[in-house]
Amino acid sequence: MMTRQRDTPRHLGTELLQDLAAKLAKQAQEALGIDEVKAKAFAEEAAAGLADDWGGQNIYIPMDLVGRRSQRNVQLYREFRGDNAPELAQKYGLSVQCIYRIVKVMRQAHAQRQHSLLDAGTD
Repeated sequence: MMTRQRDTPRHLGTELLQDLAAKLAKQAQEALGIDEVKAKAFAEEAAAGLADDWGGQNIYIPMDLVGRRSQRNVQLYREFRGDNAPELAQKYGLSVQCIYRIVKVMRQAHAQRQHSLLDAGTD
């Protein structure tokens, strides 16, 4: 039985850049109608630029973009009724504690917006 050696950060970084180039090339072809050769050249140049700018850094790549998480939190807050945190946790793949934390932050933001609107009306 052959055991797989753990991937090194260098190997993972190379794999990430290759994956990025492949995905960019595909997107350029599909979304922009760029031919395969030009799309691949563009994508490899973009990945090389990323390596030039960020190469050698030990960075964490989040699972999601902030915008999508923000939209999720707004939707979650709209769906929250006070008694459905476990259901929301399951639906969104979060812990119940995380649901309550998001609701708390959203309530505070909502209250601040309301307060700002009231203050603006008194000018």
